[in-house]
Amino acid sequence: IQGNDLSLRGKERAIRALNFEKVDRPPMWGGWCENPMFLEKASGIRMRYGFTLNEWENPMRTALQAFKNVGVDVICGIQLPKPPEMTSNPDHGYMGWEVCRTEEVGFTPERVTKYIEALPSPEEVRADFDFERQYLIYVNKMKRAQSECGEDALWMSGASTVTFDGNFRLFGYNPYIITCMRYRDAAKKLNVYYAEQARCLNEVIAKAMKEEDIAPFCFTGTDICYSHGPMISPEVLGEIYFPYVKRAFEPLKSAGIKIIWHSDGQITPIVDRLIDTGVDGFQGFQEKYGVDFAALTRRKSKDGKPLLLIGSIQVSTTLAFGTIETVKKDVERCINLAIEGRGGRGYILGTDTNISPDVPPENIFAMYEHGQAYGREVMP
Repeated sequence: IQGNDLSLRGKERAIRALNFEKVDRPPMWGGWCENPMFLEKASGIRMRYGFTLNEWENPMRTALQAFKNVGVDVICGIQLPKPPEMTSNPDHGYMGWEVCRTEEVGFTPERVTKYIEALPSPEEVRADFDFERQYLIYVNKMKRAQSECGEDALWMSGASTVTFDGNFRLFGYNPYIITCMRYRDAAKKLNVYYAEQARCLNEVIAKAMKEEDIAPFCFTGTDICYSHGPMISPEVLGEIYFPYVKRAFEPLKSAGIKIIWHSDGQITPIVDRLIDTGVDGFQGFQEKYGVDFAALTRRKSKDGKPLLLIGSIQVSTTLAFGTIETVKKDVERCINLAIEGRGGRGYILGTDTNISPDVPPENIFAMYEHGQAYGREVMP
């Protein structure tokens, strides 16, 4: 039978696509939208007084309903619109870390190294980790989320990794970057600590996925790149960072679980290194910075299969400033590249980053509506 003769619910469509099986259309990704007007219109749930989350009885459920109504098949967490006091305050940078200043955080590179020296050993981290409690927390969270999605969408699990941008919030940007360059042994020790924490949680995830019949796909990542490439050279990252990410992922890889990495910025210089850690695919692809989405559709993971890809509609250009027609053309471009590169399998249509409040709602609707219509039309 032809692909468009199938009739699939969202969850099944997503799982089939992630397993490189035949689907009726490419699944669509959602959840990261800070646009209250779109969420209100798509959910059909009006806010009583204005665009503030307090006017929704259950903001997460409202947002989820909005995505289900427009045909979203895969959700990797939900980002809600920020409160007005955050969006109007120039001191609130994206994700918080851009505005961290050394004098505000109070760290110097030397103080960072002292902080690291006092961290528990990997053996102490493991001894203090409550595997049974974390198992129950994870299973309860996943079952509740998937229950909310029903068969309309797959709630993709998260996974734990070795944080990079989290250190900007902890230490400040400059102190952490200088520590990585000047005090590499300390940077390694910090990542050994993070890796053991992540490995313990990933052991829980791997066990739960097997025992509780949770779809074996994980979404994770941490911001390492900006518009010109990695914030630290790939060679230094290869010494102080990637080996510990690989260790953190080992329980997932041993269980045959696929890992999709969220990518920000110009990630091309470290794609090979991330694949070597066990990453099976990527979400994001900010093409405006030079990421070649077409080339990625032809790349393969360590197991020889094509990369799992989620993208690559550009929020800050196509969605924010394009017309409905240009949005449709970009949807067609992305789907066509995925079909040319791997027959459309292992691909999910989505945006390169979270959808901001300034994006016209009609462009968001056009992306999802045309994604369904065009995807069914051309899927082999």
